[in-house]
Amino acid sequence: MMKRAISVVLLVVFCSNAVLGDENDETQKDGASQSGRIINGIAVNIVNYKFALNMQYGYRFFCGASVISASHALTAAHCVYPIRNIPSRATLNGGNPSFSAGEYLFQVVRIVVHPSYNPNASPGTSDFDVSVLTVPTNAFRGRPNILPIALQISEMPVDTRCYVVGWGRTNINSPAPTSGLRYANMDIVSQGTCAAAWAPYRARSVTSNMICAKYSNGVDICKGDSGGAFVCAGRLNGIVSFINPTCNSAWPAGFAKVIAPSIRRFIRSQTAI
Repeated sequence: MMKRAISVVLLVVFCSNAVLGDENDETQKDGASQSGRIINGIAVNIVNYKFALNMQYGYRFFCGASVISASHALTAAHCVYPIRNIPSRATLNGGNPSFSAGEYLFQVVRIVVHPSYNPNASPGTSDFDVSVLTVPTNAFRGRPNILPIALQISEMPVDTRCYVVGWGRTNINSPAPTSGLRYANMDIVSQGTCAAAWAPYRARSVTSNMICAKYSNGVDICKGDSGGAFVCAGRLNGIVSFINPTCNSAWPAGFAKVIAPSIRRFIRSQTAI
């Protein structure tokens, strides 16, 4: 009975991962009492994370993104799928650690979702959870505190210490965005460990196009961190895709894997990098 109840909670949480669901969710309190303190991360200065962007829909925060070229950013497909044909609804905010005081606001002019992404996967997000965002040509170039991050070029071994940055919730009961950019360490876990952790929830299949990571002491990503960067050895290794809905580091979070062949080909086809 307990497993069935937990599965229902997971289904509800994951099915709200689309952009409109996220937007509405971030303005309301959850019924859960679970709390944490990205959770238990630290505030950081964007001067050290110049690739980090927060994304707005109708001038309301809903996801993270990362600068990868002078004209392109990466985010999760589930963040933008509902507005993929109306990119003018999305803007990217960067150059300042505060969500509300970004130095620069960039209009998105094109949204391309990975062709194998399945928006009807249950629950919520699917495999190939990646999208390329295009801004006006060279709009990111020459802006203080805005620089591309290099894409990962090699497989990172299990237990590699990586990190995430984002403006997501710092408490499961508090809305995103936080007042400033936050950082947390996360360690890569094996595909087998990740798959075993998610096995009770059969709708969540861990594939070779994903990479998983977790940390201890309640450090975790949370709602609002979707689409943000998972960075290993100074390179963009993954894109925040799916999370433990209680945000308490109990089991691994999942990321779209940048070096997965199909994902890497898709990024190259859209950006020439």
